[in-house]
Amino acid sequence: MSYSVETLRHATSYLWILLCAVWLLTSLGTKRTVQRQSSMSRFWQLSILALGCFLVFFHGPTRAWLDVHLFPVTPRMAMAGFLLAAIGVGFSIWARLVLGGNWSGVATIKEGHTLVRKGPYSIVRHPIYTGLLLAILGCALQRGLLRGLLGVILVGFGFWLKVTMEEWLMVQRFGEEYIRYRQQVRALVPFLF
Repeated sequence: MSYSVETLRHATSYLWILLCAVWLLTSLGTKRTVQRQSSMSRFWQLSILALGCFLVFFHGPTRAWLDVHLFPVTPRMAMAGFLLAAIGVGFSIWARLVLGGNWSGVATIKEGHTLVRKGPYSIVRHPIYTGLLLAILGCALQRGLLRGLLGVILVGFGFWLKVTMEEWLMVQRFGEEYIRYRQQVRALVPFLF
């Protein structure tokens, strides 16, 4: 069965809708926050992530140099992007469900916070970000533009900032247990980083 590039892009947008629906439904069961990152660090992280997402997802023209095509987007490339996005969204949802009430959109310590090391957390320490980054990379592949690549880099940098803050909080909360976990499991990319 053959699909057009636009059909695959459209199908990818439904993956993001599914992700948002899961996030909304599961956010109702989170634990009470007892410590959180500063508003200023959160502002910078969100600003970088928003700019990165804008570069990947905005459909209109931008500056000519940002709209340079890095490669032709064929149906095969669009399908590869869809598959990356589907794997990434699925991995993020799995991680979100396993994390349960410990989840927050902000780097926090929750009341009764537990160190989750099972499921996707045995593969990487921050699987939600890993999945989201993979999904965003898939979307960038479906456009083939320089701005998409720059957007993926910015999103990766924004997640790195958030990971740094979360790691600091986790070491404060769990001490040696978290330090051992860091030595055993990579942060975002299995076997690499």
